[in-house]
Amino acid sequence: MRWGLALLLVSVVANAAPVVEIRAKTQLSFGHVRLKDNHVVEVTGTLVDKLTGDGLPGQKVYITVGGTQTWATTEQDGSFRVQVAGEPGPQQVTLQFHGGANARIEGADPLTITTDPARSQVELSIVKIADTEKGPMLRVNGLTEDGPVAVPLQLDVASPGKDDWKGVTQTSSSTDFILGRDKVGGPGLHRLRATFAGDDARQKATAESTIEWTSSTQTTISLSSHRIAYEDAVAVAGKVVDEDGKPVTRAAVTLLSGDRRLAQGATGDDGTYRFKVEAQIIAGTQTAETANGDRQFGLQVQADPGQSFVRPSKSNPEVIKIMAPQPVPVSYTVAAFLATVLAAGAFFAARTKPWRRFRRPAAPADEARPQDEADAPQTGGLVVAKPGLLPTLRRPNDDTFSGVVRETVRGRPIEGAVVKVGEHEVTTGADGSFQIEHLPAGELRAEVSAGGHVTEAFALTIPHRGELRGVRVDLVPVRERVFQLYRRAAEPVLPESRLWGIWSPRQIVDHVRSKRPSPALSDLTDFVEEVYFSQRVSDQTILAGANERVDRAIQERARR
Repeated sequence: MRWGLALLLVSVVANAAPVVEIRAKTQLSFGHVRLKDNHVVEVTGTLVDKLTGDGLPGQKVYITVGGTQTWATTEQDGSFRVQVAGEPGPQQVTLQFHGGANARIEGADPLTITTDPARSQVELSIVKIADTEKGPMLRVNGLTEDGPVAVPLQLDVASPGKDDWKGVTQTSSSTDFILGRDKVGGPGLHRLRATFAGDDARQKATAESTIEWTSSTQTTISLSSHRIAYEDAVAVAGKVVDEDGKPVTRAAVTLLSGDRRLAQGATGDDGTYRFKVEAQIIAGTQTAETANGDRQFGLQVQADPGQSFVRPSKSNPEVIKIMAPQPVPVSYTVAAFLATVLAAGAFFAARTKPWRRFRRPAAPADEARPQDEADAPQTGGLVVAKPGLLPTLRRPNDDTFSGVVRETVRGRPIEGAVVKVGEHEVTTGADGSFQIEHLPAGELRAEVSAGGHVTEAFALTIPHRGELRGVRVDLVPVRERVFQLYRRAAEPVLPESRLWGIWSPRQIVDHVRSKRPSPALSDLTDFVEEVYFSQRVSDQTILAGANERVDRAIQERARR
């Protein structure tokens, strides 16, 4: 009996699922190295989680000043402070962290600087004062123990997630200055670094900050003709450029007639767009007729770059005249009608059951989301409902937006998702459902967000004919989007491309690591493993860094 129980226990243990433990990566940084009056050197710094930037409390950090080593325990925010016997003069100061006692926190790379603790410490901070047409107005504040200080500074900029620093200008602390978009490489997020080289009385100091440079846009519009027949179509073209005259690519463009949306699209790589709209669609808008029976309409294009640092814009309106429709001979109309009735009757009698047409289609919120192919990218967005026959015959009169928010992998409802439409905001319930009533008329911007998922934004036209009741909003988990980005760099390493849709994510990551990848691909693989397999929920702000890592891995492979 005892042998039987032992064999059963061994079998259960052998069949248990493997446990994957993700160790947190860490990073050390200096605060200051300062000589006190009693020949004691004070050293401060911080220990943080490299991925999240959160401080790590209760960890032992080793500090070496000259030939003397000691240690300190980090506070709740990850900071530490220690005092070591020392003398003035240049000497090396080293910080070391060997890892957490529970083996779940990795050690950090040692950090060594050469400094003279007898020289005063200068603390620099970059402050944004205001936004101007040319760029942000900035100031670098310098502070010592004796108060504010003016020191010469070198300013450098780099792209987010990269160390491609380039010098832009020189200035001094406590002086306001404007740094234009032309010097940093255009609008967007850029890293700014201020460096004081140090002098006989003060230590070297640096400060970094991520700052957003904004730009307005200009949208142009031109029509193939300003007067067309009711049976023809008009071509609408134009271009979207930023404040510096550079094309804005992949901007969402919408063709409007008053408050009515006629067509949607996106700009190309050169910032241009093009629509072709039938006159009958434009003529659906109510307007007055001219003396000869023609009707005129105002057309306008709205551009939304979809980026916080590039502002939307609208083109100047263009007026188009649509001639009155020409009558069709009665004999042609009767013949066409009879032919259509006979063809439709034969088709429905042979192929369908007519009564099924009267069933109201299920709302997207009640439908199960179809499963994508294993290697197909997960996509989110809005799935609108199909209104019944009667609502489509009436004028738009519905001012309610309702439905359910689901995640794309298993179609599960997301509780606590935030749905914002204009000034209105609601939170989804346990079943992922939401409802916002009494929305104002017009073109409204909607945004749906949830922790650990990629935010979706789209436009709504209020009132509507029922297509915005019972909608479904699909959100892609951040971990899935990171793994999609990883495919660009990892798929060439697999024995065959088709294995991406067959192997599990764990098999793919382990295979890439077994091939001794390049440094950039190895760093990317560690990052993907941290985000995809860890129990921690990652925010969508890490996607920019993930994209940068993928680009570095691909560029490194191309150079080899």
